[in-house]
Amino acid sequence: MIHRIKTTIRDIAAKPGQRLLVVSDIHGHLDRLIQLLRQMHYSGEDILVLVGDLIEKGPESLKTVQYVMDLARQHPVYVSMGNVELGRLLKVEDDSPEGVEAWAGFLNWAERTWGGSLFHEMLADMGIFASQVAGEKAAEYRSRMLEQFHEELEFLWSRPTILTAGRFLFVHGGIPTEELRSLEGTDPALYLKNDAFLSQGHFFREHIVVTGHWPTCLYRTDREDVSPVFDSDRQILCIDGGNGLKPSGQLNGIIIPDCRAQISQISWMGYDGFPTVEALERQAGRAAAVHIQYFESQVELLEQKGDMALCRQVSTGKQFEAPVEWTYHDGDGRLHYSDYADTLLDVEPGERLSVILQTSAGCYCKKNGLIGWYKGAARPVGQKLVLQPGEPDLRECHRRERELAVYELLRKLGIEYQRIDHLQVNTMEGCQAVDQALAGAVICKNLFLCNRQRTRFYLLMMPGDKTFKTRELSAQIGSSRLSFGEAVYMEKYLHISPGSVSVMGLMHDTGHQVQLLMDRDVLKGEYFGCHPCMNTSSIRLRMKELLEKFLPAVGHVPVYVELTGENDDI
Repeated sequence: MIHRIKTTIRDIAAKPGQRLLVVSDIHGHLDRLIQLLRQMHYSGEDILVLVGDLIEKGPESLKTVQYVMDLARQHPVYVSMGNVELGRLLKVEDDSPEGVEAWAGFLNWAERTWGGSLFHEMLADMGIFASQVAGEKAAEYRSRMLEQFHEELEFLWSRPTILTAGRFLFVHGGIPTEELRSLEGTDPALYLKNDAFLSQGHFFREHIVVTGHWPTCLYRTDREDVSPVFDSDRQILCIDGGNGLKPSGQLNGIIIPDCRAQISQISWMGYDGFPTVEALERQAGRAAAVHIQYFESQVELLEQKGDMALCRQVSTGKQFEAPVEWTYHDGDGRLHYSDYADTLLDVEPGERLSVILQTSAGCYCKKNGLIGWYKGAARPVGQKLVLQPGEPDLRECHRRERELAVYELLRKLGIEYQRIDHLQVNTMEGCQAVDQALAGAVICKNLFLCNRQRTRFYLLMMPGDKTFKTRELSAQIGSSRLSFGEAVYMEKYLHISPGSVSVMGLMHDTGHQVQLLMDRDVLKGEYFGCHPCMNTSSIRLRMKELLEKFLPAVGHVPVYVELTGENDDI
């Protein structure tokens, strides 16, 4: 079957002196993208370029697409297609019974291989498990998914293959020629999944070609290094840091100061989300004696010593000791080792390192993209969270429209608040750090609930240390068969997604489809804390102002309940 996606080229309207921030291979790691953009000081004067593979391999493909679409409505954002987007779109291009069967088969494969996919997330938001997609139901669920997420899929369908800006050219995989007109209308797969592009001997004169797709660590045979590759002689930049693909990978971003800049003027930053430590001792560096890469990863296990394993690389016969955690078996039962090098990092006291693995042999960590061992003393460096007064600097452009709308409404209502930005709070440790920074505010558990018929929806605010019991709440509000509401309703009525549920979302419920329920114990605190509809920030305001200013302004009257968490569920 011939697919309808053809190679297209789009020019970026870059002004002289305007920065271009370029990121590739996000692979569903939304928090890493947000943190990297914060780190790069992404502002309204910049152009953001995303060079393909927004989705898959990470936990939040759908949210990543929606976040990028939101940014693109507010700012100059250019996104080129990646080979993963092309592959996924082709899975839903064929409406025939055979095409539907192939799509359902893909769901099974993706769940086994990657633990899910963009389609799994779309179905989950609709309350459908991938295991339900079989037989006659497959066509129905596929059709419902395509209708529900038409805008997101259309956004991906419309991505160009190649982007140009001044002397820069951005393409996910790589191109064989600078004669761009000869590429238009051809099969984009040739330029999206172009493996090991840097090794193909191409030289460019008119353009500096920026690619992703191929992890940069695979280009380096002497060390494990996920920083970008800058080849000034051939005018090629490869920036894929193996994010979501390599266990030690990171999300790389390059900063081009001007569309006419030289490669030597380009800087870069990386973000990996690993814990950070500060080195307390000096360590002299040593080059790698053993380097295991994807193509020669088969090993034999000779001995296991606690969390370390003595292995032999099959192709070279070299023995090495490394964390046992990174051994794995292929489909034929053969033992392999993930990308690894036994480099000793050159470290000075006070330098900061990303800790990939903490082992009995020391820290396997990263310094400026270079990966290796640090065996000296170190101390943890946590994220310093400090409450800031009032709305954020509006020159910052990493925030979604829904977050900015919260700040704008609070300003209009004259409600004073404090704010902090932080990592996604997906762990108890992260929640505790945010709770401490909010300085005594009541932190609520926010639950989006509905009845069995999906005709009545509720937002329940209750203390975070209470256990939610369905029967107990149902008895007080006269609604049986309560369950958690699907994300599509959450998005429809409150403009929020799972993980970011907040009373602030009621500002969008102009049709009053959601009833606010408040446990009376929530009222005991002078302050309360919540997300401004995004879980990468939190705000603190007075409970009195929530009740007397915010809720009347958005037209929601709470129903008060008294929950103990002691009754058993049905």
